[in-house]
Amino acid sequence: MLQPPATAMVTACNCGWICAVLLMGGCKPPAPETTPDTVVATAYGQSLTASELMEGLPEGLSSADSAARADRAISEWLERQTIVHLAETELPEEERDFDRTVNRYRESLFIHAYEDLYLRDHLDTSLTAEELQTFLEAQPDLFRLDVPLFRARWMVFADDQPFPRDVKDLSKQLASKNAEKLSALASRCTDAGIPFDLEANRWWTWEELGQRVPLEPKRAYRQQSSRWVSKIQWKADTAMGRPFDQRALLLVTERLPKGSVSPLERVADRISELLLHRRRNLTLEAMRQQAVQTAWAEAALSSGTDGPSTPAPANANDRTDTP
Repeated sequence: MLQPPATAMVTACNCGWICAVLLMGGCKPPAPETTPDTVVATAYGQSLTASELMEGLPEGLSSADSAARADRAISEWLERQTIVHLAETELPEEERDFDRTVNRYRESLFIHAYEDLYLRDHLDTSLTAEELQTFLEAQPDLFRLDVPLFRARWMVFADDQPFPRDVKDLSKQLASKNAEKLSALASRCTDAGIPFDLEANRWWTWEELGQRVPLEPKRAYRQQSSRWVSKIQWKADTAMGRPFDQRALLLVTERLPKGSVSPLERVADRISELLLHRRRNLTLEAMRQQAVQTAWAEAALSSGTDGPSTPAPANANDRTDTP
């Protein structure tokens, strides 16, 4: 650890016993000489009190651990004050004038905190499906598909079990457009505990669909292109991590090729982020303009060399916020 110069005015007391007494403050009052205002270290006119020291220590420590932590914290504080003093005394004048930087940082902290408060009270975060769809239609090139998407009906049978004897009838039901037949098939799947999707409302990538249905990569093109129900029989292959035979029925009902505009359901979250970001910027811009106009009206602002002046009217078209 860096040692302070011989001329440095640095002092510290052994505060292990102070910390131990303060930590037990809930059990008995501290002695007068060990109050939170007790100075435990000084350096170049700066003081570290017991209460400031305790703020940086975790709760629940034993007396021995708290004393050790406190001693280390004091050493670090003394070192920091020593280096700061060296910087203040030895840096050239132009390199140690931080007032402007500190003031700008302080202003930024205030502005950021106030904007957060203002947004919490004034930003409308509700978005309708119509707003999302309108944005998608207005910016289609932002949402082109990198891979094809598919809608499909499917049902997956238990591992290592043969197809049911009426699998042909099941295939016809799966491909049926009759709502009653599909409802009956859904009831049978539910009763038998068979994973299924007969609605075909969701868009999947082929890889996502493969997490629900055993899709053999070698037959992917044929299954994707088929207009009929595909009867999937994927034999066990322990070397490939498939200990059981897998069987399923699959019907691809719709396809969106690569390069198409994504369905809204796939990009709704992203569009929401873009819309809310734009709405946030517009809300803050309106707040700023209103605040400045109010300040001018209250004669709290002035500009130029001739004293107070009237600002130019705010123009809503002066700034555009686009994602």
